[in-house]
Amino acid sequence: MDVQAAAISLQNNNFVVVLVNMDMVTNSGEADMAIDALEPKFGQVPVVLMAQREDTSPVYYGNQDLVEALRDVPIDEMPWKSYSV
Repeated sequence: MDVQAAAISLQNNNFVVVLVNMDMVTNSGEADMAIDALEPKFGQVPVVLMAQREDTSPVYYGNQDLVEALRDVPIDEMPWKSYSV
């Protein structure tokens, strides 16, 4: 399976932002399972899930410190690429 993701380094934290659909980030059980499944695929680096509202604004799910760090990062400046997981 391929996913769109961005490897990020902010405030001395390395993590991966993975693009998902809105249903995923609004269902904490599914989101937690997805994070648990994805982290080993990215070498145990923390994963934050991101969906986009209709106006393209981001909605994040994951570690609150990492989510807060992303608040000021424009999504079009993240280093997005396709990963096979």
